[in-house]
Amino acid sequence: MTRKPRLWLRLFLVLVLIAAIAGALGYQKYLQIQQQIAQGSQLPPPISVTVASAEAAQWDRRIRAIGSLVAFQGVNVTTEVSGIITRINFDSGKQIKKGTLLVELDNRTEMANLESAQARLASDDSQYQRLLKLKNQSFVTTTDIDTQTALVDISEADVRIAEVALAKKSIYVPFSGKLGIRQIDLGEYVAPGDTIVTLLSLDRLYLDFTLPEANFNDLVIDQDLVFKVRSYPGQEFKARVEAWNPQLDVNTRNVAIRAIVNNKKKLLAPGMFTDISLNSRRQTAVMTVPETAIFYNIYGEAVYVLEKPPSSDNDPEPDYRLAARQVDVLYRRAGTAGVQSGLAQGDLVVTSGQLKLYPSLRVTIVDDVPEYQSNSQ
Repeated sequence: MTRKPRLWLRLFLVLVLIAAIAGALGYQKYLQIQQQIAQGSQLPPPISVTVASAEAAQWDRRIRAIGSLVAFQGVNVTTEVSGIITRINFDSGKQIKKGTLLVELDNRTEMANLESAQARLASDDSQYQRLLKLKNQSFVTTTDIDTQTALVDISEADVRIAEVALAKKSIYVPFSGKLGIRQIDLGEYVAPGDTIVTLLSLDRLYLDFTLPEANFNDLVIDQDLVFKVRSYPGQEFKARVEAWNPQLDVNTRNVAIRAIVNNKKKLLAPGMFTDISLNSRRQTAVMTVPETAIFYNIYGEAVYVLEKPPSSDNDPEPDYRLAARQVDVLYRRAGTAGVQSGLAQGDLVVTSGQLKLYPSLRVTIVDDVPEYQSNSQ
């Protein structure tokens, strides 16, 4: 019979076998970790982006306001004296020329007064002529001549007064324009101040609006502006600044401004509400970049700027690093954004692909980048 090995020897052999297996597995794991570390130390390839250079420009700041159109000349035609209307010589809504007769009032009393004054003047003047003939024959005194001269002057004044009173019974157009709706009827009694018809001159209009105190120095005489009205939503009209009040309103601190509108085509009417836009005479220095370069983060509007590493000064095609900068955008127009702060002239800003970018990322400049694909697709 063979002799069996002792128990402690068998345990030792098992432990040696387990240690050998564990050592082999540990060494294999060590090699895998070293391989991963080596792979992680390699930099990822740079991301391709398109860029544009920030350019310096001067911006004419745009000012918005609201206003109303006012008639260049407009009156409510009234009568200075009372009377019964005997003639109406106009139709509502018609164009009419200056000096055209509108209305006549009953003037029989005034006609009689004029005829009476003319008769007295004729009598006094005849007596004056006779006295002059007698003066040459020394039959009248100088006092008689002077008294009769005064009577003739009084009669002439009475005639002029009667003529003025008669003229007030006829109402004429004070200026050329367009009539409104007739407010009187034939045979109606009118008192002084009663409105007969509204007359407006529409070839030119006033555009009245106000601006805050901060814009007091933004205007100049003859400055052009554009405005829109609700009646023509797709059309712009032009006006020219004529004047503004030198004193601001003490309650609102606004300055009242008046512009002139050419209305030869009669498209506009007094009372229309207007949406006004005009350029300030004060220019602001801005940096212009494509509008696509602007994106939003938790702090507001920002752009990605390319920064060159110091070690790549002599490299013709260096790998840039991204830096996010907050910017103050003053305007967006025709695909261009005007930036007041945050950029300097010549800065390279990313114009596409911002969704996959983040600060400190390496990028390279290309003419075009492929369309970004989401990881969920």
